[in-house]
Amino acid sequence: MINIKFKPTGIHTTKNSYLLGSLPILAIVGFIFLRSVKSRKTPAKDQSTTLFTLGSVLFNAKERQLIIHDRTIDLTGTEARLLLIFASSPNETIMRSRLQKEIWEDEGVIVGRSLDMFISKLRKKLELDPRINIVVVRGKGYKLEISA
Repeated sequence: MINIKFKPTGIHTTKNSYLLGSLPILAIVGFIFLRSVKSRKTPAKDQSTTLFTLGSVLFNAKERQLIIHDRTIDLTGTEARLLLIFASSPNETIMRSRLQKEIWEDEGVIVGRSLDMFISKLRKKLELDPRINIVVVRGKGYKLEISA
């Protein structure tokens, strides 16, 4: 008869199992923390109002559309998020760093000139109403100016 002995398998831990024994607990705590942070962020982006009137322009944030003089203009997701920030605070200076953080934070990589490119695209789409303008506040950020 052959006697076969199997070696126990598993993770080798330190003498008192402090290091690896606590990793599953830390993972669970981290998971719960990240979920709670993410759920707190979503109400800020998901405004209670999805329709904004900007001069003669109607901005539908939910549908990502501008309606100007019975003409509908579709916006990209990034353009809509950017305009939502401006529409929530018209005629107020919004810091460049805040815009970059709120728009590209989840993607991890922020390209410096991307914001300028999206501002330029928004300006072109809003130019049908001369009372609306996105202006540069030198050294600070941008402002959505709506004149009466």
